[in-house]
Amino acid sequence: MTSSTLPRSTSTEAEEFAPAYSHADDGDSDVFVCRRSSPDFDPSLVPADVTLYVYGWHNVEPGPLSWVFPSLRAALDAVETMKNAVSWCIVSGTEWPSMDDAREEGAVLIEQNA
Repeated sequence: MTSSTLPRSTSTEAEEFAPAYSHADDGDSDVFVCRRSSPDFDPSLVPADVTLYVYGWHNVEPGPLSWVFPSLRAALDAVETMKNAVSWCIVSGTEWPSMDDAREEGAVLIEQNA
């Protein structure tokens, strides 16, 4: 297919990507952040509280520890600052008596193994 046979759009690239350019006003960025919109997306399905379990450590061995956070982002920020935490998982909710119980029910949102 040659360039002369490609269908032409009536809108310009700037019009098509206008919402994405709002995060990169200079227009020189190769990264475009667009808001994901989906008719199937239900904000109530996003877990309000999450539990961070740390079960593997580097240089220290305090044993398994857990903390509750108000969001997945907050838990990820916290575990990132814990330089000695090498094995951890974040599960949805706060009602889990153990990490293994959360795993059995499929509540693990994200996990890192050393």
